[in-house]
Amino acid sequence: MKNTLSLSAALLAALPAYAQDTQLDTVIVSATRFETSSNTTPTMVNVVSAAQIEASGANNIADVLRTQPGLHLRDASGTNNRVAISMRGFGQNSANNVLVLVNGRRLNNQTLEAPNLNLIALNDVERIEIIQGSAGTLYGEQAVGGVINIITQPITDAQGRISVSRGSDDQERYNLAYSRGFDNGFGLRLSAESQHADNYRDHSATDFNNIFGEIEKIHDNGRVFVELQKTEDDVELPNSLNINQKQTDRRQSTSADFVNYDSDVVVLGLEQDLAQQWELRGEYSVRDTDGKGILFSNYTQDTRVKSLTPRVLGKLGDADITLGYDRHRTDYVRGGYSPQTRQQTANAIYARAQMPLILDDLQLTVGGRESRVKDINLRNNQNNSHSRFVKEIGLTYQFSAEQRVFLRRDESFRYANMDELAALPAGETFLKPQEGSSLELGWEWSQSTTQLQATVFQLDLDNEIKYNAATFANVNLDESRRRGLILSARHGLTPDLQLTGNYSYTDSEIKAGTHVGNEVPYVPNHSVALGLDYQLTNETNVYLDAKYTGAQFRDDDEANNLSQIGGYTVVNANVRWSFQQWDASLRINNLLDKAYDAYTIAAPWLPGGSAYYPAAGRQLMLTVGYSF
Repeated sequence: MKNTLSLSAALLAALPAYAQDTQLDTVIVSATRFETSSNTTPTMVNVVSAAQIEASGANNIADVLRTQPGLHLRDASGTNNRVAISMRGFGQNSANNVLVLVNGRRLNNQTLEAPNLNLIALNDVERIEIIQGSAGTLYGEQAVGGVINIITQPITDAQGRISVSRGSDDQERYNLAYSRGFDNGFGLRLSAESQHADNYRDHSATDFNNIFGEIEKIHDNGRVFVELQKTEDDVELPNSLNINQKQTDRRQSTSADFVNYDSDVVVLGLEQDLAQQWELRGEYSVRDTDGKGILFSNYTQDTRVKSLTPRVLGKLGDADITLGYDRHRTDYVRGGYSPQTRQQTANAIYARAQMPLILDDLQLTVGGRESRVKDINLRNNQNNSHSRFVKEIGLTYQFSAEQRVFLRRDESFRYANMDELAALPAGETFLKPQEGSSLELGWEWSQSTTQLQATVFQLDLDNEIKYNAATFANVNLDESRRRGLILSARHGLTPDLQLTGNYSYTDSEIKAGTHVGNEVPYVPNHSVALGLDYQLTNETNVYLDAKYTGAQFRDDDEANNLSQIGGYTVVNANVRWSFQQWDASLRINNLLDKAYDAYTIAAPWLPGGSAYYPAAGRQLMLTVGYSF
């Protein structure tokens, strides 16, 4: 660990010496829900471009996110399917405390399932925007630790791509994408993907098929569009191992569990310029998912989510004003163990203003959101309603064209999801909403070949919602606090050699109750990531990254009784070759074949007192593509 931190510090210290022209006005969407320049918002946003994704040879969205600043991923199945993402120090409940979006549309569920990142083919991604920290005012529920917005490729002139991939553990993937815009304003984008893998562990095979289509019509003052998507996602679920089983065979599984999901998504969208510097954006979407399988016993699940998200942006004097309305309704029917039929409807209005103070270089941001939710248990006709008002205030000061600093306070909240409400302590019918407040101080310095970012934060939570293994029920936890530091850097050492590095420190503490003073489990104190992207020749590119994850307590060990899980380092590599319209890449995940666990949870009833989910060993994937 000492050597890793020394290398990271040396990299960060050396970067500014090679700075050139300024570049601090990257266009982003997520910080305001409209396209804007990042240097005016009191928020730290990390952007991963399509070119960076291509150079890395990543096989999926999870591969891309693993080495990003402040992110800690949990993949219990080892299949990169429904990976839980943690930001700002969450463990078992991380999936419901980080909001994942596709073009601003929620992927999160009102269940315990993590968003399915495999629904987005990497060929369709233009960039990924990562908001560091709470965004409850702008995005509402679940935007507690941060927001990840996956932006897909726009429709352009006629272009297409086809690729075939084969790899370890019988991995295979076929991808086809085509886009074309016409002179009359109509545009079309199609994408199809099919994947199969037996994967690293026994009984962890996955089959995934996805078809996506978009039609748009551009006119003088905006555009309208329709998106359609159909997916089939079949996943076998390997169970946890005790210490003896893991030492005998890391790949084994004694599980018969599996889930099969069929999903249909329809999105209707509008972008319209209005008079006097105002513009309207809005989407109406329906996501219908039918699931069946075995989870301990026969299991069915039908989920329908309807969302309406109109918003307007305009100017009042020197102030930029955002006004919006969010409505999300979820109908949920689950059969098998703990059957339930529920409906949850959330409505929210929000407003945000950004304006100069005295000098144009000093910007004030203020905002507020009023949210109301109604949850109905249709099996017993019980219902409950909650409302929350959260607010945001921030200052951004532009020192120069290449440097800015910001200070921001934002509040967050989360309502109990439908699975959590199905398992409550005796005598309880609902849970209190989780509430939080976040304070951040950030600094950014950016030029054409160099970018440096630093953020310190404090996140205070009350009534955090989590499963209590001792009582087999979901409960509201006592107060907790997360404090931390995130440093990140990107530098072009030469035109052909790009270096990246980031370091995250998180101090998570339980502030009240039985375990006061203890650390929040499954939150590593330290993590370090380093990356190298080298254009060896005009046709050949070499990419290498390494991620160190520090020691942490096992999940569910709020008492901190068990020893910490030791830190580990995982190295990934990719070699990419391109010539005219052809390209090929060889991606190697876990290059050094490190034996580590993707997830570990305290389980006193098992030999050794813990349940382990081993991570995959070394895996290779060869991809050949043709662009036309």
